[in-house]
Amino acid sequence: MRYSELFHSSLSKFKDGSVEKKLEIEILIREAFKLSKTDYWIKKNDVITDEKALQKFSGWLGRLLKAEPLAYIIEKKESFSREFYVNKNVLIPRPETEILIEEAAALVKKMAAPVTVLDIGTGSGIIAVNLALETGARVAAVDSSKGALQVLKRNITRHHVEDKVFPVCADLFPPVGNPVIESGLFDVIVSNPPYVSPQEWENLPPGVKDYEPRQALIAGEGGTAVIERIAAGARDYLKPGGSLLLEIGCGQAVRVEEILRRAGFVDIEFIKDYSNILRIVRSKLK
Repeated sequence: MRYSELFHSSLSKFKDGSVEKKLEIEILIREAFKLSKTDYWIKKNDVITDEKALQKFSGWLGRLLKAEPLAYIIEKKESFSREFYVNKNVLIPRPETEILIEEAAALVKKMAAPVTVLDIGTGSGIIAVNLALETGARVAAVDSSKGALQVLKRNITRHHVEDKVFPVCADLFPPVGNPVIESGLFDVIVSNPPYVSPQEWENLPPGVKDYEPRQALIAGEGGTAVIERIAAGARDYLKPGGSLLLEIGCGQAVRVEEILRRAGFVDIEFIKDYSNILRIVRSKLK
């Protein structure tokens, strides 16, 4: 069998022959046979001789057929042109979160160093690691999931930010007296929190609903329960005039603004995502 034949026979197993599915199969072939993008196109009409790699690909294809996300199969996902390790303990990085990182980075770069950041619900650490690399800020990366923190630690090592990103196992906020940030107060708090309601979760596609960690997605009726907890607790962790940046769900802007104002935040601004949805909210502690 040739690589091109393997590609077409694999694609024929899917009802969805979209460009995205074609790309996923191509990536699986390249990863299984350790081919660069260039090598794949050069060798696409070559006969496959690596049986071990073919077996690996077949196993991966079976998982893809069950709607398992590609990122979990190959255990990596790109963010900010950087490769991050991921597994089922963490959400798969999404383009919308890069907007959150861009907004936070732009804010941090305007501040006098050293800048301290609290990343709540860090997961794989794409916010914490990217912010540290883009700005040089010191980041306390908090998550209550020990499995997620193991993923974070691998990404800290991979990107050599051991002196800038500090894992903390806690529920939203670091415990009092945590030595990660000496003062205990931060210039910026940033979070991509759970913001899906139980009703919305029921209608999520199988690749999300059946594989991604539920606790990182669902946040009570209306999807704003965790956002409310963050807003209420943030004032005890932010310096005066400090900023809070959050990723939010579709249609939550009005409710989130009410939550932030009630918690004492001002200068509230919303930023749209690539689908023209109000996705990021930026605010300051009064």
